[in-house]
Amino acid sequence: MTPGDLVVVLVLAGLVGLAVRSLWKKHKADGCCNGDCSQCSSCHHK
Repeated sequence: MTPGDLVVVLVLAGLVGLAVRSLWKKHKADGCCNGDCSQCSSCHHK
């Protein structure tokens, strides 16, 4: 693997990490309640 390839891989890994982090934060902020209280430990529909 050349140094250029390593840089590309590191940049792509960083971008994927940021995308996953963004999705996870959005998921946590939304609460992701789907209305199925049997699948949720903190459901407010009970």
